[in-house]
Amino acid sequence: MSVASSQPSPGFLSFNSAPPRIWITGSSTHAPERELAAWKDEGFETTYLPYTPGNEATYNRTLKTLHNDLKLGEKYAIVAYGDAANVVLRTAIKPMPHCCAIVAYYPSQLPSAKFKFPSSLQVQIHVAGLSQASPPPELCEWKLYRYDRCATGFADPSAKTYSAVEANLAWSRALACMRKGFKAEVDIEPVVEAAWTAKYKDDVPERGSMAVVKSMTQNSPHVTVAPTLEGGIGRRKLEEFYREFFIPSLVEDFELRLVSRTIGVDRVVDEMVVSFTHSDEVDWILPGVPATGKHVEVAMVSVVVVRGGKLVSEHLYWDQASVLVQVGLLDPKVVPKNMKTKGLKRLPAVGVEAARQIVEPRQERYNSLLKEHGLFNGINGVNGVNGS
Repeated sequence: MSVASSQPSPGFLSFNSAPPRIWITGSSTHAPERELAAWKDEGFETTYLPYTPGNEATYNRTLKTLHNDLKLGEKYAIVAYGDAANVVLRTAIKPMPHCCAIVAYYPSQLPSAKFKFPSSLQVQIHVAGLSQASPPPELCEWKLYRYDRCATGFADPSAKTYSAVEANLAWSRALACMRKGFKAEVDIEPVVEAAWTAKYKDDVPERGSMAVVKSMTQNSPHVTVAPTLEGGIGRRKLEEFYREFFIPSLVEDFELRLVSRTIGVDRVVDEMVVSFTHSDEVDWILPGVPATGKHVEVAMVSVVVVRGGKLVSEHLYWDQASVLVQVGLLDPKVVPKNMKTKGLKRLPAVGVEAARQIVEPRQERYNSLLKEHGLFNGINGVNGVNGS
């Protein structure tokens, strides 16, 4: 039986013994090179095992011998697709020596919701809601993820039904399953910290646009500044963006305060408060707006994705209405006439108090817009929720 293999990339994910082995299996006669490379970048040794419909007996015998060349203490895992996933899940009903994790994409035959796989085996199943029926995930003894907007093939870039958003979500979940199965912990925070330093700190040698893109993958990384739709795709465009617009816009008193950091299997979510005086043009926050001299404080959220030790993407969000209020470009008291006649007293936008509430919550700042519109009338209690 033909197989395609790839050795893991050194450096990012290291183990005391042999690198963890993942078998990728599906009905295609050709190895999914992109998927093999993705797992390889995460430090896994990957091998493709093709499944031939009608030759299930041979395939089943092969599944039962995948552990034969493993040494004491070594484990392996399986990522299976479609009909191959059906066979793998049926085989896993009985113990599979040394198998620590199975990720199955859109199998047409699901295990009984109450079936319990061995406790040493992590099982994760992804189903396509448009083409598959499944029990409610909360009723399953094994991990089930349902993608209601997708059809079978949504995780395959070569399929017409491919859906990048759900495919990326499923990848993150599959990676978490594999790391849990192999008991592998990976610290991705230093990768994000290196990019943070290159962007925001001016007293370090590794700073500037080239240092930022150095931390990024070669495969079309992207940065999306959502409120102003700035950023770019690819290292060249991003180096230009940081060199010409982002880093020069960090005015002298620009300050970034980290409020919280949530670290997932392949992404880091930062909640922060940014403050600065609009003493010069800040191209990525207020593009084209001449300096107003106004001081701005705004809460921001950054979502950075890391794969194979490199940044894949960053999505940056903040409340642009709050920024516009603070620099004088938006007056909440100026209400369109057609809405004023309907009772709207002011626009539902606030200024600096939003960012300050993130850092230091105070009860008196809450619900002022509700009170101004009379929505609290007749409600007992400070918040109007259970009298509390």
